[in-house]
Amino acid sequence: MSPRDDLPPDDRQPADGRSRFERPTPRPPQRPAGNQAHPGTVRRRPEDRPPRQEAPAAERPREERPRDDRPYNDRPRQDRPQGDRPYNDRPRGDGPPNRDRPRFDRPTTMTSRSQLPPRENRPRRDDRPAPPPDVVSGLHAVEALLRWQPQRVQALYLWATDARVLARLQQLAQAASVRVENEPPRGFEHEQANPQGVAVRVTPFEYADFERIMPLTGPADGTLILCLDSITDPRNLGAILRSAAFFRITAVILPQDRSAEVTPLVERIAEGGAASVPVVQVVNLARTLGTLRDRGVEVVGTALDGATGDLRTYKWAKATALVLGAEGSGIRPLVRKNCDQLVTLPGPEQMPSLNVSAFATLTMAMVRGSQPAPA
Repeated sequence: MSPRDDLPPDDRQPADGRSRFERPTPRPPQRPAGNQAHPGTVRRRPEDRPPRQEAPAAERPREERPRDDRPYNDRPRQDRPQGDRPYNDRPRGDGPPNRDRPRFDRPTTMTSRSQLPPRENRPRRDDRPAPPPDVVSGLHAVEALLRWQPQRVQALYLWATDARVLARLQQLAQAASVRVENEPPRGFEHEQANPQGVAVRVTPFEYADFERIMPLTGPADGTLILCLDSITDPRNLGAILRSAAFFRITAVILPQDRSAEVTPLVERIAEGGAASVPVVQVVNLARTLGTLRDRGVEVVGTALDGATGDLRTYKWAKATALVLGAEGSGIRPLVRKNCDQLVTLPGPEQMPSLNVSAFATLTMAMVRGSQPAPA
């Protein structure tokens, strides 16, 4: 009898030599031959299976479809690729007379970079120095500044080649005691910057006084004041000032906020109009319109909706203040409330309005046609 025969049966060493603390690893269940759902069936060998049926050409992915070398218009309707062009099933670049030609042989209007002229002598835009903010260029703008506002001109730059222009501007500069430089200022060294060859260095723009243009005694006959509300584009402002000088406008009134200021760019576009027409800057445009009404000036606003009169048949007063607003929003509600009348210029449905500078020019021409001549 061995020393371990007296132990209980559960504590004896297994007969296969394993430890009694190890558990046998369970074996995975054997999968029966054939289909589990139908145990009687047997799997077919690959060579015994029937050949695979291919899907129709229209149902296959585009990259797996067989290539069709027939002309596009000769293909059957159902075989044409639909793609993302439901209203025009003609593919891009496929049409007479280039249907059978390679893409690189097709005629084109584009010019390759190698065919362009050399650009060694042309300066890059990024390399050009920016023009000074206190320099006004342009022949008419410079001449108007020398005539009407010589106190603002600090220096005259002349590098033009026209002898008549040089003589006329030198004479004006001598009369105004302005220093003359025979070279362009910084930023105008290139011919593209200013082909006229004329510029002046000026002090900041001086706005006119409201009491000088509209005294307490009342306006004179032929007074026409232009009030601009929310005109923020300096190019539109410059064009309006140029037209205002042409029609001899009494003054132009600008609000201090939400409006473009008179800058050298505006003076250049105005072509001298900013120097010959008084420009007034006020804090509150609506309050200024009320002051004009109290002093005997009829305030007429322009609008697309809510107008009670037609611009073409309106009877303008002897002293009128014309209010123009921005192209999108028009005049503001508080400014509109201080207008005596609202007029409009009807247009076609496809183009109901004009650019504000073009509309201002047309309106000033209509008012001057019915008003007495200004003094």
